Amino acid sequence: MRTALRIAALSVAAWSAVAPSAGRSAGPAGVDPEEAVHAMLRRVVDAPEATAGIRMERSDPFGGPPDVERGRLWYLPGRGLRYRSERKGGHEMVIDRERDAFLVYSPAQRLVYRAAFARSPSQIRRLIADPGRILTKDLRSTPERRVIRGAPRAGYRLRSASLGDSLGEVSTWIAADPTSGLPRWIAIDSEADSVLVELQGLTLLKHAKPRDLTLSAPKGTPEEPLNPRELLEGSGRGESR
Repeated sequence: MRTALRIAALSVAAWSAVAPSAGRSAGPAGVDPEEAVHAMLRRVVDAPEATAGIRMERSDPFGGPPDVERGRLWYLPGRGLRYRSERKGGHEMVIDRERDAFLVYSPAQRLVYRAAFARSPSQIRRLIADPGRILTKDLRSTPERRVIRGAPRAGYRLRSASLGDSLGEVSTWIAADPTSGLPRWIAIDSEADSVLVELQGLTLLKHAKPRDLTLSAPKGTPEEPLNPRELLEGSGRGESR
């Protein structure tokens, strides 16, 4: 459970990897890297709701094949988000500001774990409560090309920053979908591991659907208190995969 939630938290927290103000470096063909990244994100945080399929590829610290997880993300700026793993027995997480809820559903345990919104990861809370904040910060974006699954992708590396909540110091790289211009790939590198997040079929809705923040747990599923720190802590190296 800890591993799945940690990856989910990393994928969402990547949106809010911000840094103190600093000088900007010019990108290719006179493109301002900072504005390019802000433009990529602006359409998402200004939308009533964004939804996408998620493919997360997490490195194996022992050199084996990466661990791949698929899921789905619903993000309602100002209201909340939901992540549902498509892995058999995978967990589901809802953070809902309006309902003051941080919920995790474990199908294997047939339990819903509950805590208050204030106990959810701090960077994710900020992304929900103040989505425009990311557009007012200097990310120290630097143009950088990477090969993603055999194809070169033009993107931007953001200044290393701590995402807090025991997730440690990370370096983030982001690239847009060449057709839509919306965020498509987010790479997150830390001392413990690296995660490549692909937002598949990212769609911006004209109207928010609050029901998308509803857990899929059957009605009447028992609840227990959620200890966020116990679930999210850990270096990744000692966790079972």
